[in-house]
Amino acid sequence: MTTVRWTRVAFVAAGLAFLLFPLLRPWPDETVATAELATAFASDRWVVAHLFGILGLALLAPALLGLRAILAQAGVGAATWALVTTWTGAGLAALYFGAEIFGIRTIAEAALRDGDLGLLADIEVLRMQPWAVTLFATGLLLLAVAGVLVGVALWRADTRMRWAGIPLAIGLVLVLPQFFGGPELRITHGFLFAAGCVLVAVATPSRTARA
Repeated sequence: MTTVRWTRVAFVAAGLAFLLFPLLRPWPDETVATAELATAFASDRWVVAHLFGILGLALLAPALLGLRAILAQAGVGAATWALVTTWTGAGLAALYFGAEIFGIRTIAEAALRDGDLGLLADIEVLRMQPWAVTLFATGLLLLAVAGVLVGVALWRADTRMRWAGIPLAIGLVLVLPQFFGGPELRITHGFLFAAGCVLVAVATPSRTARA
């Protein structure tokens, strides 16, 4: 498979996977400890959605690795740092995603099993654990930096890639703040991120060496 082909596939797969995260994620009212909340957190949808979120971020690494090789032929070097920051940021963010998947689900299952919805209060403790929050925030900030670097790299490339890179750059920059929004904002961001990935995939030039 050529470098261009697997780069395009990685971008499209990353965008679709990250979009499936908010689309599949259950969105119960988290302000009150209810059986509905516990059931949502203990569901398979909770696990699958977050796994897609991790996959979406992880696939950016091979996508940007291919983009770096393609842009290098045009003498554009900013993609190297975009790759490094994406790889590091996605790795740190994935640690928090893992805690959310299995830690929150375990707490919710215990609440349902014991009939004690008060256990759901431990979910906020898990989410706000200092090390977890620090690593997650650092990872998402690095993804924001990667978004800027991707935008710069594509802006220096040909005109078609220049404009295609803007939605992806914005999507990466907004990964952190969108977590503070509701379902509608989160899903809208998922569509923006996916559209950015697809546009870059389509705009990627077809002439490059075989990997």
